[in-house]
Amino acid sequence: MASSQRSWSLSSLPLDLIEEIFHRTPAESLLRSKPTCKKWRHLIDNKRFIYEHLRRFPEQRRFLRIDETVQIMDPVRRTRSETPIPYELQPVDNITAMVHCDGLMLCMCSDMASRFVTLSLWNPLTRHIALIQPSTRFTTSDHYGIGYGINKYRDGYKILRFSDRRYFEIYYCGTSSWRTLDDAEVDWSVDFRCQGVSVMGNMYWLAHRFFHEEEEEDEEEEEVESFILGFDFTAETFMEVWFCPPYNYDDENNYLSCFDGDRLSLLLQDKEVPSVIEVWVSSKLPDDVSFTKYFRVVSPGLPWLRIDRSETASHPVYYIAKSKRIVAWCENVVVLEGGRLPVCTILYEIDEGGVVAQHETERHEDNDYIGTFLCGYVYVPSLIPLP
Repeated sequence: MASSQRSWSLSSLPLDLIEEIFHRTPAESLLRSKPTCKKWRHLIDNKRFIYEHLRRFPEQRRFLRIDETVQIMDPVRRTRSETPIPYELQPVDNITAMVHCDGLMLCMCSDMASRFVTLSLWNPLTRHIALIQPSTRFTTSDHYGIGYGINKYRDGYKILRFSDRRYFEIYYCGTSSWRTLDDAEVDWSVDFRCQGVSVMGNMYWLAHRFFHEEEEEDEEEEEVESFILGFDFTAETFMEVWFCPPYNYDDENNYLSCFDGDRLSLLLQDKEVPSVIEVWVSSKLPDDVSFTKYFRVVSPGLPWLRIDRSETASHPVYYIAKSKRIVAWCENVVVLEGGRLPVCTILYEIDEGGVVAQHETERHEDNDYIGTFLCGYVYVPSLIPLP
C-alpha cells in the first residue's frame, strides 16, 4: 500500500519535474519502471531523454564479465547481477573481444575450428542483440571499432572493420550498409591484444611500426615505434597520437581505456615486475593530444592484473578514478594450505600507496577452469535502442 501511494504521488507531479527526477535515476531502475505507467514509458523511450540521461551519467560505470553467465558488477555498491548468456554469443569460448560505446557492446565471436566469425551489437541492459551481416565473410584477422560522427542522432552509429594493410570498410547502422575506404594507406600494425577503446565517438588502439636504422659498416638494425592509433568517424580517416608514453609493445600488460569521459588512460604493468604500475592520462580529445603521468604505484603487494594460465590470459576489468585510484575486477591465483591453487575473482582498489581494499566475489576450485580470457569489460548502462 505504501509503495502504491509513493507511485501515485510521483505520477501526480508535473512532467518536467518527473523528467528531472528520472535524469538522476540509474538506467536499471528506469527500465524496471517502464511498465508501471504509460506516461513514464513514453518519456523513457524518448530519444532526446535517453541521450540526455546518458550525458548526465557518464561515470556510472559497471563491470561486465562473461563466464557461465553474464555478470554485471556495480563497483561502488559491490552488488552483482547475473543473467543468461545470449544465444548469439554462445559458447562463451568463442568470444574474442568486445568494444563499448554508449552502453552498446560490439561483440566479436569466432569458432577457431571452422574459423567462422560473427559480429553482433548488444545492449546488456535491455538484453537486445542483433547480428551484423558482413559484406564479405568476417575473418579472425579482422579488427573492429564502433563510433559516430558529429551528429550521432542524425547519422547514427558506425562500425569500422579492417585488417592490417589489407582492407578497410565502414558499416552504417542506420542503413545496414557497408562502404569500402579505398584511400586508406598504412604502414603500421595494431597490437592484437588491444581491443581498442571508443571515446567521444572515435576509436583508439595501441599500435606500432617497424623500421630499419643504418648502423656502421652498412649494417641495419630493426627498430620499433609504438604509438596510439585513432580513427575519426566524422572524417572517416585514421590518425596517430604521436606524443604518448613510452611502452614496450611486446609486453602483455599495457591497457588502454577511457578516462573522465573525454580522455584516454594508459596503464603499464611490467609482467616481470608486477610491483610497479604507472598510469598516464591524455589531454582532452581529439585535438593536440598529449600525455602526462597521472600517478605511479610501487608496492610489493600489487596483484598481476593479467595472469597467464594454460596458454590463456584473463583480461582485467578496470577503470581509473579521478582520485588517483585504480578500481579493478580481475582474477588471481590464491595459494592455500596443501598446495591448492584456486582461481579467485577479486575486486581491488589501488591507490598510490598500494592495495587499499580487496573483496573476493567468486572462487573456482576446478583445475579445468578456463577463466574469462577476453571477456571482461567496462560499460555504462544505457537505454539506447539497437540502431
